[in-house]
Amino acid sequence: MSFSIYSLLYLFIGLGLGILYFAGLWLTLKNMNQVRSPIILTLGSFILRTGAVFLILIYVARQGDWFNILVLLVGFIIGRILLSRRIGTKKDKIKPDSKIRDGK
Repeated sequence: MSFSIYSLLYLFIGLGLGILYFAGLWLTLKNMNQVRSPIILTLGSFILRTGAVFLILIYVARQGDWFNILVLLVGFIIGRILLSRRIGTKKDKIKPDSKIRDGK
């Protein structure tokens, strides 16, 4: 249960997986209006993203050390937080509609 160089590697792998998963989700949602069949895009994206994360998680789980799984999941969550802060909406750029604000 010691933090080794492999644990650091798993942290970076988890970070990359988190960024891959949630960037893929963001791109899927962003392009939903531009495709002919959004259900195929949604299901295909879900299967690819989940499959990639699942395969890596199973590989790490087969190594036999639960601490490395925990480190991988922490990296995954950190990747989500970093990406959501990077992509998040800019509230200063969104201007409310004057008709709604004035009640007209």
